[in-house]
Amino acid sequence: MRTQEFMKKQLKQMVRAASLSIALLGFVSTSWADAAKDLQTKLEHIQTLKTEFSQIIMDDFGTVLDESKGRFELERPKKFRWFVEQPYEQEIVADGVSLWQFDRDIEQINVSALDDTLSDTPASLLSKAQVDVADTYNVTSVKGEAADTVMYHLTPKDESALFEVLVMEFDAENLKALKVKDNLGQTTLVEFSNSVVNQQFEKDYFAFVIPEGVDVIDSRENLVLEVTETDNVLIDPPQVKDEVDGQLEQAEEQLTAPVLEKESEVIKPKDTEALMKDR
Repeated sequence: MRTQEFMKKQLKQMVRAASLSIALLGFVSTSWADAAKDLQTKLEHIQTLKTEFSQIIMDDFGTVLDESKGRFELERPKKFRWFVEQPYEQEIVADGVSLWQFDRDIEQINVSALDDTLSDTPASLLSKAQVDVADTYNVTSVKGEAADTVMYHLTPKDESALFEVLVMEFDAENLKALKVKDNLGQTTLVEFSNSVVNQQFEKDYFAFVIPEGVDVIDSRENLVLEVTETDNVLIDPPQVKDEVDGQLEQAEEQLTAPVLEKESEVIKPKDTEALMKDR
């Protein structure tokens, strides 16, 4: 029974991948300008998103390299949570400034500057405050089998982009799937389900709280920190520098300060003369 369910799931994903591949061939139904404008309108409509996802990664020959599923929550600008539930737990959180990747199985957190990490990536289309589709991508579109289904084919104008092609599938205003082909030939297919759009989140919902006892690798300042029960807050690097500079300055003052006469063991010249006379 489980084998049959697995085969059905695989078949469904292969059909979806094949349908999105049709868009990769460039069979377009609207002009470039109209397609870019239409896609931008759909993306700007999504200010918040709460959905479930399933993801598969395939190589150049269509062999499945990895499968995962979980939850995805988004709020413009620059805030989201990508939580992988299966086959292993991983949490990726963008808090508007930094990107936190928490690998629970190895109890390690990697944090990097958000703008540097998401610049010109598919995720930036969903999270940036201002969506500039036409400025960044060449866009074409093709209608799907269903009446309201449209697939948008995006190729980056920047030749140094990390991916070659992005396909976004919409059912009316709802984002249904993404397909990305990167520069290494790998293809990632993400399908969304049970989506809720423009539902407000709590104020600090996307703030990342560092669990106790995990290693934190901070590539923003190339720091490696250990979070303990008594010290579970990341030290601000500029603050560390100020404290070290202060300690060095204090030590220098102590070394160069005049020696107090009563504490000095240096023999005065008059004392030296007296000693010579005694001899």
